[in-house]
Amino acid sequence: MRPRPLRLFSTVPIVCLLALLGLPEEGGLVPSHHFTERSESVHLVLDLGSSGTRFCMYPVSVEREDKSDRRRCRVTSVNPVCVKTSGGIAALVRGHAADEVPSMILPKLRQAWDALGDSHKKGNPQLRERIRGVVALGTGGFRSPSTNLPDERREFQAVWAEISRFFKEEIKQEHVVARTISGLEEARLAWLGVSQQLPASVRDSFAIIEVGGASIQFATSGRSLDYQDLYAASEYRGQDYVFHKFAPPSGPTALGFDACFHPEDRSRQDGPACMAFLRANVFSGSSINQLAYHFPPRRLYGLGSPWLGIFADYPSTPPWRPKLDSSYSPKLSPGNLARLAEKVCKLSDDEIAAFAPNAFDLRKNPATGESSGKACFTLSYHAGFLESVAMISQDAALLPGGDDQWARGASVTHEFFPDC
Repeated sequence: MRPRPLRLFSTVPIVCLLALLGLPEEGGLVPSHHFTERSESVHLVLDLGSSGTRFCMYPVSVEREDKSDRRRCRVTSVNPVCVKTSGGIAALVRGHAADEVPSMILPKLRQAWDALGDSHKKGNPQLRERIRGVVALGTGGFRSPSTNLPDERREFQAVWAEISRFFKEEIKQEHVVARTISGLEEARLAWLGVSQQLPASVRDSFAIIEVGGASIQFATSGRSLDYQDLYAASEYRGQDYVFHKFAPPSGPTALGFDACFHPEDRSRQDGPACMAFLRANVFSGSSINQLAYHFPPRRLYGLGSPWLGIFADYPSTPPWRPKLDSSYSPKLSPGNLARLAEKVCKLSDDEIAAFAPNAFDLRKNPATGESSGKACFTLSYHAGFLESVAMISQDAALLPGGDDQWARGASVTHEFFPDC
């Protein structure tokens, strides 16, 4: 364990989340009490992300302590039943009048609800019949870029009102919560989601880093796994936000960013130069970096679809043999990810496809028939983020942590589901 001086800066938004999860005081992964009364339920969580919306059904065991009203919830299935709709709802309704919103999102709600009950569309009608409670939560797309807190614009309020109306009046659910969560809430829920999948025998602390389209999150515990000892940080520096900041759809690319993105002439792309640009302009002075600095090494999990895309699509170590299946690589190291970015930045799509044929950034846009050309930026961005928190990673490795973890955490908290 490496000793580190504890330095706290008043300008760093480090948050200790004291018992905010509404769970038993003892918290942790191993219950301190004996629970015997047990019931089963299904909790539906809607993840309204920046680039898409996911409806996930979580089978949950609700356990009650002997001779007490103390209860806890545990997710009983490793894989939830989820259906997705493309496109972010925040981007869809932004700038529209509030009275236009219901007609814009209602078809998406009905389509997803129908799919949840259709086994041919990855749904499960038996689970859908057992849903007892719906929680719809908006993430980075519904937050203000300047504060990373919920944006209270009227069209967003209309989204939450229509979701509540739909599930209460059309679906006849009595318990519905619909609102935006802050970046810090997202971070702590993601940590809790990972804890739901760890064996009860595991008692050492762990940390998570999460990448979304709009924001990035970090969370870990201090000396124990009690929820009172949970620390988190969140910043509006997500992958899509950073890309559009330096390469806006209308306007010139920022000076120096062509090292990250120049699909017309990839010889100008340069992995080390791109990482240096991102280090100076994105990750320097990060509260996530400074918070991670104060903890000894522990297992570090990468969460979110962008991280899992790298785990699934790219080989993790030289000599970069073709990655033809979709299984997750067991781990990534900061050094190898930086070397992969350096290699990819100079290559054409065909050359990348020779060893990473399933890479997301190689997929063609149906309208243009061209790929995004963002593979260099994507890998450099993730390599830079991982480098910024590498001091906390045990064995200098990042482990795959899943892409539904904050929603999984939300499915078992008293804050959203009173039975927990």
